[in-house]
Amino acid sequence: MGLKKEYKILEISKREAKDIMKQYHYLRDKDFLFMYAYGIVKINTNEILGAAVFGRVNGISSTKGWFGIGNGAEESRGIYELTRLAVDPLLNGTNATSFLLGNSLKLLKREKGARAVISLADTYLHIGYIYQACNFSYHGITNKKTDFFMESENEKRYKLNPIGKTKDKKGVWLPRSRKHRYVYIFDKDIKIKYKKEEYPKGDGGVNLECCNGSYAVFDKRFNEYYTCPRCTGTLNYLSNTSGTV
Repeated sequence: MGLKKEYKILEISKREAKDIMKQYHYLRDKDFLFMYAYGIVKINTNEILGAAVFGRVNGISSTKGWFGIGNGAEESRGIYELTRLAVDPLLNGTNATSFLLGNSLKLLKREKGARAVISLADTYLHIGYIYQACNFSYHGITNKKTDFFMESENEKRYKLNPIGKTKDKKGVWLPRSRKHRYVYIFDKDIKIKYKKEEYPKGDGGVNLECCNGSYAVFDKRFNEYYTCPRCTGTLNYLSNTSGTV
């Protein structure tokens, strides 16, 4: 039986989309930018088994980088970012994810006037084959950047990229995971500044340069070891002599 006979694609609320992400997305309940969301819904039960979420492209630098335009209401009208995509693992082995994304793109254009949709696939986790299956074009990998993880002054795990100078603050600098750039264009008058490239291939993501599997990172400014915040989700002081967790 084809997916069209079993499932339908409908617009859903942010609350419904968050419930799906909390269950099935690797970022779980971490918040995301939201404007619209579409769900894959089982026809005979009305159960939502997956969701595609679209938000505004994050920041003026992003729209300038992608298309050479600012983020004003008229300039950026109809330009969205796919901020979350997840389906119930029970649908693995089917084309449910591409069915969801492909039909969500059609609805986004017809109902919301979409002109372009971008998406970033984390090189640490995956290649982005679903975007290739849905005919997104590929435009290389984002530039190298670093993040500063600072010891928190309260019960939180850490502060990420705090405002102000970091010279005298305890913490560690780590390379940020780079992203594969994908874009789906509806409006052919929109020009992409990044060079189009061949689709990447492989069996998964690439290694993220943080702790090389030791779960400990070193701050050479103060000669101190911490638990790796990327791998453990915490920034806890270990010692100034050993990197053993």
